[in-house]
Amino acid sequence: MQSLQDLLKEVDAILDSAGTLEPTDAIATLPASPTDRLLAGLQTHFGYTSFRKGQREIIKAILDGENVFAVFPTGHGKSLCYQLPALILDGITVVISPLISLMKDQVDGLREQGIEAVSLINSALTWEEYQSELSRLQRNEIKLLYISPERLRSRRFLDILNAFPISLFVIDEAHCISQWGRDFRPAYLSLRDTIDVLQPRVIALFTATAPPEIQGDILSVLNIPTPRILTQGIDRPNLKLCVQPNEDAAEKYQHLEKFLTNQNGHSLTASLGNLHTSPKNGIIYAGRRRETEEIADFLQRRGFRADFYHAGLEPQERSHVQEAFFDDSENGLDIVVATNAFGMGIDKPDIRYIIHWTLTGTLEEYCQEVGRAGRDGKDSFCVLFFCHDDRGLHEWFIKENAPDKPFLIKLLRIIESFRGIDRYRAIANEELEWMSGAKATKILVSLSYLEKLGFLKRWYNVPSQLSVRFHTSWIEGMEPADTELRYLFRVLRESRSRTILEISEAAELSPKAVMEQLAELQSDGYIQYWGQEDLLLIELLQDSELLGTLTDEQIEVGDYVRRKQSQIDQVIVYALEAACRTRVIRNYFGEDVAEDYRCGTCDLCENSEPRTANRE
Repeated sequence: MQSLQDLLKEVDAILDSAGTLEPTDAIATLPASPTDRLLAGLQTHFGYTSFRKGQREIIKAILDGENVFAVFPTGHGKSLCYQLPALILDGITVVISPLISLMKDQVDGLREQGIEAVSLINSALTWEEYQSELSRLQRNEIKLLYISPERLRSRRFLDILNAFPISLFVIDEAHCISQWGRDFRPAYLSLRDTIDVLQPRVIALFTATAPPEIQGDILSVLNIPTPRILTQGIDRPNLKLCVQPNEDAAEKYQHLEKFLTNQNGHSLTASLGNLHTSPKNGIIYAGRRRETEEIADFLQRRGFRADFYHAGLEPQERSHVQEAFFDDSENGLDIVVATNAFGMGIDKPDIRYIIHWTLTGTLEEYCQEVGRAGRDGKDSFCVLFFCHDDRGLHEWFIKENAPDKPFLIKLLRIIESFRGIDRYRAIANEELEWMSGAKATKILVSLSYLEKLGFLKRWYNVPSQLSVRFHTSWIEGMEPADTELRYLFRVLRESRSRTILEISEAAELSPKAVMEQLAELQSDGYIQYWGQEDLLLIELLQDSELLGTLTDEQIEVGDYVRRKQSQIDQVIVYALEAACRTRVIRNYFGEDVAEDYRCGTCDLCENSEPRTANRE
């Protein structure tokens, strides 16, 4: 396939020529005007004849050298916003994403379209596969490089990348950076240091759910020059938003059965038909694990192919439910009733409806979950079963998870008491839960507070147990030249210890240094290591005695409660809205939307003509 750069040169030659030229084969295949370079590239590489709303603006900003923060609807083609610039720009585009499966899907999709200048480097590669990808990189065969966050621990790997011009550095699912978000990923905390080392020309952040407050937190963590913020909101006309009021759980069950059998009398959802006789895929989100099981049982007893999914299931049970949902045969599932554990990575294009049995804690959670519907562009229905009493569940969650000064001191002292190396502690979440008597969410919130106050720093997670395989090509006498690497290499060969702390003690290194040097040894081909990253790696910066001297005002213990209550208030505003639900959402995500805006597609505006979104 002809490269885009060559194609654009031919376009320029035609435009600059004074004579009449016969079009080349490459130009003849373009339906668009040759003056539209972006559209030419879009069709050449991806086969599309037009951009979706917002895509061109984002791509142009990146090509103009602007840092970009794009809040873009789920399923609206945000990946194309960095894939196309990657093929146009001279250097390499690096893409960071939280899930290897998501990156693999994108790489496979690009290769299916004939784009071979793409690579995925993650911890699952063998040494031979890793070396093969590095060789491709050195031969300038890669334009788009997907990297898992743990690879960035290796300074050697960053040095290799630094030998190439990094034109674009992309952080997908950027909301994972925010320590206040539900999807926070500790591995993302290292991205600030990575950006400092690589010094990319342009940085682009992408997420579907980041209101202004979360945007500010993300930019504070990364400490990058202020980007251009492009907010597209949840402008997906094929998603039909609807709220169904209910007095109690019994009425919810009545409305659920009517909805699934097309007896609710609502014109908006009538096109779904009877889902009992003509099944379609859907997800029902509930707030409690027990509710998912009860609702699934209710559906199964009425003949629906349904099952439940929550974090309390064993991994193989969760995998079985997910695989059955993606199975379109008669052996598959039509409905999954789930907590929010059924989340990132669920990319089934033909989900026709999402029902929320209870309120979500935030509007961004709601938008993220309903955004999983209708990714094939066809009409899909997003119904919130609203009951005023549901707020009580979230008020209870807030009370349970809100930290106070005594608990922060208690948690910090527990961390201090753990065996460690110097200032570092490697601790399992389950141990902190057991010793503190608190749930995981409260511990996560409290760690965020302690980090914000400067008492500790969370690094990436590390494995409690390590398995190490020495490369078969290694022979006696061929050891690393670097003194520290050579010492750790010998410790690994001579010791049977395989816990991270035992290796750290034997090598006289912090767990952080051990993980970084393991990455170097693996990059250089001496070893391959693996292990489930099940321990938090925490660096202590100040002791608990100092924390005891701070006032409640200095700690800002009420900040969490105020933030969470405000977020719930916004969800209720959405549920009680009387004019347009999409307007509420777009305002929440920072868009300047006119008071008389009407989407024309939600249950409040289905009979209204759409009106312009932005104020003049």
